Amino acid sequence: RTAGERQTSIGGLNGRPEKLPDVCYSWWILSALSILKKLDWIDKDALCAFILNCQDEDRGGISDRPEDEADVYHTFFGIAGLSLMGYPGLKEVDATYALPVETIERLRGAVRQPGEA
Repeated sequence: RTAGERQTSIGGLNGRPEKLPDVCYSWWILSALSILKKLDWIDKDALCAFILNCQDEDRGGISDRPEDEADVYHTFFGIAGLSLMGYPGLKEVDATYALPVETIERLRGAVRQPGEA
């Protein structure tokens, strides 16, 4: 239940009590909750709004928190977090591998199982 208690008053998630929210925890916390089938423990609308508020609408990308500099790390995990919440227009991301589900399925199909020719 601790993971579900990481949401702050501004909608973002933090990694520890009394810390500022950070977009990357949208992935770390949500992936754990997704695996546990407990995404209902957080307010998805508030978290989506927090992530979208961290976008740099002029140059692109997502930052750790609003008004900070966007970077690849937070952009990747912000988009992955949005995907886990079913944000429109995004492909479904696998909560274990942080890759699109269709990529995981393709990889599983390409790997030979023991005893296969």
